[in-house]
Amino acid sequence: MINEEYMTQMNTLPLNGTWQFCQADMQDWRNAEVPGCNFTDLLAHNLIDDPFDRDNESHLQWIEKKDWNYRRSFIVSAAQLAHSEVNLVALGLDTFCDIYLNGQHLASGQNMFVGQHLACKSLLVEGENEVEIRFRSPMNEVYPQFIANGFTYPAENDKSDEKLSVFCRKAPCHFGWDWGPKFVTSGIWRDIYLAFIDSAEIKDVHFVQQTLSAQRADFHFALDVSAMTDFDAQLVVKCEQAPQLNQILDVHLSAQASEQSMLVNFTLNDPKRWWPNGLGEAFLYDFSFELVKNKRVIARREQAVGLREIEVVNQADEMGESFYFKVNGHPVFMKGANYIPDDSFIHRVNTQRHQQVFDAVVAGNMNMLRVWGGGIYQDDTFYELADRNGILIWQDFMFACTLYPADEAFLANVKQEAEYNVKRLRNHPCIAMWCGNNEVDMAIEKWQWSEKFDYSDELYGRLKQDYIRLFDDCLPKVINSLDAQRFYLRSSPIGFWENDEDNKANHHYWGVWHGEEPFSEYKKRVPRFMSEYGFQSFPIAESTYVFTQPEDRELESAVMQVHQKHPRGNKLIRSYMDEEFNAPKDFDQLLYLSQVQQALGLKMAFEAHRKAMPFCMGTLYWQLNDTWPAASWSGIDYYGRWKALHYQAKRSFASQLLVIEPEQDELIVTLVSDALHTFAAKLEIQLYDFSGEIHWYHEQFVTVLANSTENVFSLNVEQFVPRHGLASSVVVARLVQEDSTQLCENSHFFVPNKSLALQPASISCKHEIGDQSLSLMFTTDTFVRQMYVSMAEQIGNFSDNFFDLLPQQVKTITIALPNMSQQQIADLVDKVRWQSLFDSFSEDALAGTPTIGMKS
Repeated sequence: MINEEYMTQMNTLPLNGTWQFCQADMQDWRNAEVPGCNFTDLLAHNLIDDPFDRDNESHLQWIEKKDWNYRRSFIVSAAQLAHSEVNLVALGLDTFCDIYLNGQHLASGQNMFVGQHLACKSLLVEGENEVEIRFRSPMNEVYPQFIANGFTYPAENDKSDEKLSVFCRKAPCHFGWDWGPKFVTSGIWRDIYLAFIDSAEIKDVHFVQQTLSAQRADFHFALDVSAMTDFDAQLVVKCEQAPQLNQILDVHLSAQASEQSMLVNFTLNDPKRWWPNGLGEAFLYDFSFELVKNKRVIARREQAVGLREIEVVNQADEMGESFYFKVNGHPVFMKGANYIPDDSFIHRVNTQRHQQVFDAVVAGNMNMLRVWGGGIYQDDTFYELADRNGILIWQDFMFACTLYPADEAFLANVKQEAEYNVKRLRNHPCIAMWCGNNEVDMAIEKWQWSEKFDYSDELYGRLKQDYIRLFDDCLPKVINSLDAQRFYLRSSPIGFWENDEDNKANHHYWGVWHGEEPFSEYKKRVPRFMSEYGFQSFPIAESTYVFTQPEDRELESAVMQVHQKHPRGNKLIRSYMDEEFNAPKDFDQLLYLSQVQQALGLKMAFEAHRKAMPFCMGTLYWQLNDTWPAASWSGIDYYGRWKALHYQAKRSFASQLLVIEPEQDELIVTLVSDALHTFAAKLEIQLYDFSGEIHWYHEQFVTVLANSTENVFSLNVEQFVPRHGLASSVVVARLVQEDSTQLCENSHFFVPNKSLALQPASISCKHEIGDQSLSLMFTTDTFVRQMYVSMAEQIGNFSDNFFDLLPQQVKTITIALPNMSQQQIADLVDKVRWQSLFDSFSEDALAGTPTIGMKS
């Protein structure tokens, strides 16, 4: 093969690592770390306290008003300078800056979402060179625009005195949100390097799929190539999974055209299709493209693609206006959550952090994440992991909850941002759709902006016209030009919960929480697709200890108030809690109980949405993760600990779900299945009292229909449950395969949680140490509600938690403990603790001291 003779040249010089930085008006240069930002660099030198600790956020607002300079030197060899061109590639500069190379101005930046590829060979010298990037304060930079405007944009989540965020193409949540702090950063937040170009550069690879069936796929790649001279070359294309697609093409490159397009066509018989998590393999084809000149590889690009069809069906139908996703011809119910930046200082979100997120998402039986529009376009690793794990991405553009300017300069900036990110992301099979903004259509109609901000009719009319220019003209033109095969939605949601438009497309339902409606409304307010809804909880106690001192650990302390960004948040958590639960006996139990409340409340929504399929075809709750440690709507706290909500999502999002709902005097059992095939299973239903005695038992064989919802059984409550026993009775339904593998389980209680006849339990725990894992086997003498198992110094999450424990039944949970010896794991066993709902309110509750049995 000719490829064996190729010699690949070293073509990049990384510039990540140690730089120097200073506050521009002080010139006190210190070491800095790139990627990074001014806050974390100051923290590394102990010039500020940890921004996340206690109430430190309020003491650090001076940083945003300063300019910050970054510099580093590097060596360039004569051989590297012999290349045809050299580019300085800066994938993320935050935000307003000027770039200098050896003292010469090279370029400026004004958008943190746009990577820079800057030709710079003429400014380089052999030997030592210096790059300096001078960042200007975002607040100072745009303040003159604010003054010149003469009015305030309605950016209500912007916690600045003046709403300046709308003028900055920078993560909106950097300016504050109702779950996150205000840290307006500056710095080099993504990779920066020199790229050495030898005669030509493959600047872009665009994958376009024409047809796809089980028998055949037709697709092509369009390569944009830039050449510095005229020459003949070969384009060598390889596909690792389908070598029959390998090609070698003779090409002629010309320096006359700034970019030259090459089209490479493919037909593949019996293609393997890409499927979302839970429906099949997320199969990828890995392609490489090499430009070869005189048997030397002068340019190379790699591209993984998935063959799949995705259609967003949003149209009038007999039930109203639909909104659902068809994947490879099948309507698929979307299960997942909204994803926000995983850290206020986003450069800290590395590959390991992304991997932890996707491990949790897959374990949670999810198939979609919505990348919300108040944060950032995620890095390439995020989307690559989504591709390989079968997680579809609803991708917002970075606009949320406010109107924006639409002058020519702003539109040109947004157009560049959209073009850069659409081209960067369009080849990923995970990208399911594009959405222009979060909640601005709804806000225009429902948030009384003209009254709140005292807009004249003329001004408000102009602002709404600017909105149309941005989201009905600028962004759709980019999509139509660069990614026409994907669906574009101007704004989410389409239907508004305040208008009772449940039959109208997708919704953000906030009647529960903002509207202070009871959790039971989730059962009544079921839309065609739910893309936002949620309820707050506090972090896991062990996480709360990280950012508080003992004296801070009460609900109304100043520190807990700083870490609660919703003005009514703590009050709402407690008011809902008073309705459903006994009062928690102390601060730690308040934290625990808030999570139980959140999980059980959203369980109602999960089940109502899935049970309503195909009327409802998606449920994406707010929110998956946290950007800092705080009270929030997240199911996973900032430190990666799964709250009760994530464990409940895992149960409620399993491929098969049993829903048990009372209707008059009967309990109706509904079977939901996402599987694309029909199969047989056994349904088991048991009525227990809390001592474990079975008062009634039923089993039947059922046909689990593909992609379906079906009522499979009804139980007359009056006939089987004595009235005096309601408070100590539970119905448990299970779906079991022929090999006795349990597919799903669900329970129903007859009284509210505060009325359950819970008793002190004698809980036994045995353990088994495996290869870098620990298994715990629990049994109890009486029913245990919402048992939470923890382990001091715990790293990772148990396979299940916040579960109910039935008498005379063994509950086994496991935790992976990578890189730990069996002795180290054995030392952790004594640190296992547990508690339950009974412990949260009863002073007489038994301490959660484990009784560890012999290794089984």
